[in-house]
Amino acid sequence: MKKVRWYLECFVMYFKINVLVMMEYKLDFLAVNLASVLALLVGVFNIEIIFSHVDAMKAWNKEEVLWCLGFFYLVRAVYNTFFINTLSISHWVQNGKFDMYMIRPLNTFFQLLSSGRYNAEYPFDEYLVGGILIAKTSSSLHLFQGWADWALFLYLLATGVFVYFSILFIFSALSFWMVKSNMFIVMIGNLERLAEYPIDIYHKAIRVAVSLFLPIALVNYYPTVFMLKGRSLGFLFYITGVCIVLGVVGIVVWKLGMKAYQSTGA
Repeated sequence: MKKVRWYLECFVMYFKINVLVMMEYKLDFLAVNLASVLALLVGVFNIEIIFSHVDAMKAWNKEEVLWCLGFFYLVRAVYNTFFINTLSISHWVQNGKFDMYMIRPLNTFFQLLSSGRYNAEYPFDEYLVGGILIAKTSSSLHLFQGWADWALFLYLLATGVFVYFSILFIFSALSFWMVKSNMFIVMIGNLERLAEYPIDIYHKAIRVAVSLFLPIALVNYYPTVFMLKGRSLGFLFYITGVCIVLGVVGIVVWKLGMKAYQSTGA
């Protein structure tokens, strides 16, 4: 218990330091976050433009598509708050910084998640835009009528974050063998564009790929279907099972990568 509290205190301290570093130049901090808000709104405007010409998108109305997009923004916001350093493994391996973290009296994976930041901002923009989209569309979609809706929403948000984190972490950890695995991260970034819309509109091959082989559709599409279209207990078991599998794969890849790692100074 004492060790858990120590790690929690370390995490809080790292978090405070990261916030202070990001806000050192306040005008720059505000400008970056404002630009990020505008970039996210482009996705909203695209949906508004599409539905100004059509009434539905493969049986999805505008409110449902916006809810799906808002959910994705919230998933990415939580990931970017706590797990963004997943993407820094390649940088650690290339510049030899991994050696320093391995000899510190803290768990190496814990340091990966908490020390420094891969990107130069906190995702306030994603929390803001995602929260507004969810709040504005939920009333017309008759959601959150009781505690059960909130419990399901929070569970699906947590599993969506875990799936998103696991996919990025596993591909990033390939840096232990390939050194530069950034191309995989770029590929995931392109798939994110697909995830912003219901996958019904894509070819069957793409739907299968993002549902089974690279299950990024579990980040927001299937949770949206569950919340809006029909609630199946089987889906909850399925997404829980996928999380367990991805978690096991992530642990195995990390442990094998730690064993395979060779210092750049060796």
